[in-house]
Amino acid sequence: MIELPRTLAERYPGDVPLLIRAAGWQGATPEETFRQGGIEVATAASFLRLHGHSENHRFHQQVWTEPTGAQPLRRIRIGLVPGAFYRDHHGTGADGERLLRLLRVSGHPAERIPISSFGRTAANALLIRDWLAQGGPDGSVLLSLSKGACDVKSALADPTAADRTRGWLSLSGLGSGTPLVGWLRRRPWRWAAIWLLLKLRGQSITTLHDLRHDPEGTLSPWPSLPGDRPLVHIQGVPLTRHLRHPWAHRGHRRLARLGPNDGGGVLLRDVERWPGVVYPVWGADHYLQPDWDLDAELTRVFQAFLSRCD
Repeated sequence: MIELPRTLAERYPGDVPLLIRAAGWQGATPEETFRQGGIEVATAASFLRLHGHSENHRFHQQVWTEPTGAQPLRRIRIGLVPGAFYRDHHGTGADGERLLRLLRVSGHPAERIPISSFGRTAANALLIRDWLAQGGPDGSVLLSLSKGACDVKSALADPTAADRTRGWLSLSGLGSGTPLVGWLRRRPWRWAAIWLLLKLRGQSITTLHDLRHDPEGTLSPWPSLPGDRPLVHIQGVPLTRHLRHPWAHRGHRRLARLGPNDGGGVLLRDVERWPGVVYPVWGADHYLQPDWDLDAELTRVFQAFLSRCD
């Protein structure tokens, strides 16, 4: 008998039979499930593995049992690392304004760390380390969006920066880079068009090299936070019919041959291997804007995460 989040059957009752069918694949590898069952079954099976993992499940229970209205962490500074092109494309939510508002309303004011809109990972990491050096009396907490996870990974590779960080919450993080970079490289005309667009904006295509999906690349190692300081990933797990953002449809299609993905460049098989806790959100793509209101749930996740940072 599988245990599903209590809200899932209410939001997507039509998906329950697929999830039950996917439960029969739990003994198979993600690769076998995708090859033999197809991308939708493999996506459902990945969700079940993520949700059923002991640490992930324990955090999920905390999110839904902990009372709301926690006391603000007044001596801990909260900084949000935005996603790629956050100054250029406001419709993606990369600027984190939605999250800043939710934190402010719940009594946890945060600030956006002013990194470059599409800067090199190493350069943005320096800006994050500078921000951490000016942190609160009891340290700082980091939130990151999409590409911001790469910048935070690079920043926390420095032990001093890691020591100043009380916890890290990553939303739709490109923690392992993205195969979309390789997809572009195999299409010279598209690569040239991207190069020209970035050049006109005063940005560099070399930033894309920082995001390449390479098991031996600079994004391979994960930083170690001291002690039991939390690392939490909020990760959308969409079926094809759940994709809502126009870019998510394209991204999902381009990576479909590699297996389940969130439509924004994240492969779910990578997420299953990440350190820390994963909070999977069924029915949400990379942009975390499903066809139901996610804000109340995000607020609960923030609260559960921040309580572990105190």
